[in-house]
Parts: sequence; structure tokens; C-alpha cells
Amino acid sequence: MTTQKILIIDAYYYDEVSTNLLDGINSALSGEFKDLNLNPDYIVVAGALEIPQAINLVLKKVHYDGIIAVGCVIRGETSHYDIVADNSARGIMELSFKYNIPITNAILTVDNYDQAIVRSKDRGQHALKALIGLMNIGA
Repeated sequence: MTTQKILIIDAYYYDEVSTNLLDGINSALSGEFKDLNLNPDYIVVAGALEIPQAINLVLKKVHYDGIIAVGCVIRGETSHYDIVADNSARGIMELSFKYNIPITNAILTVDNYDQAIVRSKDRGQHALKALIGLMNIGA
């Protein structure tokens, strides 16, 4: 079986949220999807807005079969939330088309920290399942 190389890029600003998301991904990689022989690399960036930039820089040098973007944006009192959420999602989608590679978005966009914790418990596995589905379509 051929090893498929994936990248997990993590905006580790909210460490507990990121840990939950990564735990879900890693649990699925070593459990339900172990037979797929996926080989993940990990990169950490400062925040969600840096994720598309980092993906672009990496893909200029290294080929991956798929990418999962991990992070969290919590609504605040200013429009910063909308800017970060919109631009990170748009940037990820544009890069997926530019490089013809599946990229799933596990960047949570939530109203508060408690909501982020609850949602982070299963979103990582969901993002991996979505990535595998897209990789299968392109295979």
C-alpha cells in the first residue's frame, strides 16, 4: 500500500481547542483509518490568518496528498473575527484550487470559548474523514 503524505497545520492560539482537534485527528489516524497508511507532518503557526500563507509557502516546496487546517476564531467585540474567519476560509479554498489538492477546514468559528471546547471534541475527526473522502475522489 502506498503511503499518502498529509499536512496538519495548526494555529495553536487557543491551545486547549487545538489539542482537542489534534487528538481527534490523531485518534482517527491510529484507529479507524490506520489501514490507510497516512503519514502526517505537522506545522504550527500563530493564528488562523497565517494558515493560508503557510500552506502556500509549504506547497511551493513540498507535495502533500491532502491538508487539514486546524484552529479557532472566537467572536469578539470588533470586526476582526469576520476578517479572520472570512479570509482564512477563502485563502484555504483558493489554495486548494491553485494547487489541485484537497484541504479541509477545521478552523472553528464560534461565539465563545466554552462553545469552542465543546465543538473541538469531534471536529478533528470530521475534518480527517472529509479529507479522506476528497482524496478518494481525486484518486
